[in-house]
Amino acid sequence: MWSRTLLAFIVGALALPVGAHASINNGDFETGTVSSWTVAGSAAAKTSAIGVTPPAGTYMGYIETTGNFTALAPAVIGSLGVPPSQISAFGTGAPTNGTGMSQSVTVAAGDQLTFDWNFITDELNESATFNDFAFFTISGSAYLLASRNGSTYDTASPPPGFDGQTDWATQTYTFPAAGTYTVGFGVFNVGDAGHNSALLLDSIAVPEPATVALLPLGVITLLGRRRTNQG
Repeated sequence: MWSRTLLAFIVGALALPVGAHASINNGDFETGTVSSWTVAGSAAAKTSAIGVTPPAGTYMGYIETTGNFTALAPAVIGSLGVPPSQISAFGTGAPTNGTGMSQSVTVAAGDQLTFDWNFITDELNESATFNDFAFFTISGSAYLLASRNGSTYDTASPPPGFDGQTDWATQTYTFPAAGTYTVGFGVFNVGDAGHNSALLLDSIAVPEPATVALLPLGVITLLGRRRTNQG
């Protein structure tokens, strides 16, 4: 009788909606590309050759504000699906051009998005009017990561072509409810179209909750103990 109950429990445990839990695709950029991301502007996977070492692996995501392939602010904001008023509030002036990238992910309530980021800029020796900034978005809401005027910079050994970097930091966001969300990242020039700023990204993930992932292991352990006791 006990074995039948345990078998039913195992079947039920394995039938939990783990498969409905989707992860971020290519969140570590180890494909060497930005595949799986929808991009408006200029995005690429970069290595330490740019003068910054990724926190994990060989590659990191790179989105920038200056260059032939960046996009005008309205196109980037539209691609991320956030109100323009939220974005303009991050700078001291109107954003001009930059890059955004995004993808959708299905999560359970309480799941956490985690990612590593580093903002690098060539605006530190320019007027504070040019308050370039970087941010992330979650389905219609935008959250500031860094700005030229509002962040602390490491200027001792900036990557070539830049004045400084914020250095790597880890950001988390907890999803309040189950559903499918659009996760996005953006970076903008403010007041001009030159003096590049860029957002570096790595290890973008929504880890599967440990309690669900370890449940089958716990069942196997329980079964092993039962067999030992019977012996």
